[in-house]
Amino acid sequence: MWSKVSRLNEGQLLEFADNGFLVVPDVLAAGEVDALIGEAEKLYTTDSPGRTFESDGQTVRAVHGCHQTSGRYAGIVADARLLVPARQIVGDDVYVHQSKINAKRAISGDVWPWHQDFTFWNRADGMPEPRVVNVAVLLDEATEHNGPLLFIPGSHRAESAETVFSGKAGEKPEQDSWRQHLAAELEYTVSRETVELLSREKGIVPALGGAGSLIFFDSRIVHGSGSNMTPYDRRMAIFTYNSVDNIPVEVADPRPEFLASRDHAPLRVPR
Repeated sequence: MWSKVSRLNEGQLLEFADNGFLVVPDVLAAGEVDALIGEAEKLYTTDSPGRTFESDGQTVRAVHGCHQTSGRYAGIVADARLLVPARQIVGDDVYVHQSKINAKRAISGDVWPWHQDFTFWNRADGMPEPRVVNVAVLLDEATEHNGPLLFIPGSHRAESAETVFSGKAGEKPEQDSWRQHLAAELEYTVSRETVELLSREKGIVPALGGAGSLIFFDSRIVHGSGSNMTPYDRRMAIFTYNSVDNIPVEVADPRPEFLASRDHAPLRVPR
């Protein structure tokens, strides 16, 4: 039985459908966030193929596949406060297709260019449809100055957005092509002209909130983030919940499992 406390109400679901994202404040308690931060810091210092760095080659940018390597993060993806709303939005049983903890380190945390997530999952992983939702957990307060997520409301419904993506495939050896999906210069980005066009109606909105807040966002919404100009980190874990009826088809050059999970078993809230 789903927890009623964990369910999104009708107004929240309508807001998500209209804007393509939803911020739910103060969901996790301070102690829970501290535990997740402690685990994140361990993962940041652990050598793994899923760990990436900023352009300086020293500052950790993100760690991918955290729910596959950390018991604490494996537990949080099945937490009713994340899983139940994800099932509501997707409308089906779900599994985690991808997970990561963005570091966005103080002063040195770099930008994420304007992009749409579904383009990567569709083209690189063979995900058929955008029956998928991202759930972000703020591990630090997201302010206007520390590189918060920026969304263009309603852009998840823009039919023309995908046509402006410019791939950089072929610039790197085929076996290393997935690495470009983790770098500051993403393989698929949205052009300045399209960002300007899409933002004319509803502008650009930062997703702000305190540590422990959740951000739900559509896989097609145009989003990015600026650099962190503050002396404080802006850490955030992101879990991608995909429908069990939307499992990726086989592709010629599959990405590593820490980017595209092969475990498609539906998640259940522990009793």
